Amino acid sequence: MTAPTMTVSELQARVDRGVVWLDEHIPDWWRTDRPSQGFDQGGAIDLGELRMKDPCWCVLGQLIGNYYRTEIPLDEAVAFGFDVESCTRPEMADEFDALTELWTRVIEQRRAEVTGRG
Repeated sequence: MTAPTMTVSELQARVDRGVVWLDEHIPDWWRTDRPSQGFDQGGAIDLGELRMKDPCWCVLGQLIGNYYRTEIPLDEAVAFGFDVESCTRPEMADEFDALTELWTRVIEQRRAEVTGRG
């Protein structure tokens, strides 16, 4: 397995920008009690199913039903840690895995802060 093309700190900076975007556009996006919008319409993020390489199971996919429903251009999606530059390069699988881990940590931290376990 090859290393991600970006450092963890570079990936974290992208995720941090994505957090700011989500806070601005989808308040309480990280909460477990977000109501389901119905099949393929989004709801709460299920960390057990979070896979940033899958457009239906990534952060945006779970929130709105499918990553491709967003109007975020690819360059912004990459800058916000929602996507990677080229999904066709094999080494990008590692970058997606790293993004999944970083998003999981952010979401767990947000949830822990609310429950007082942080």
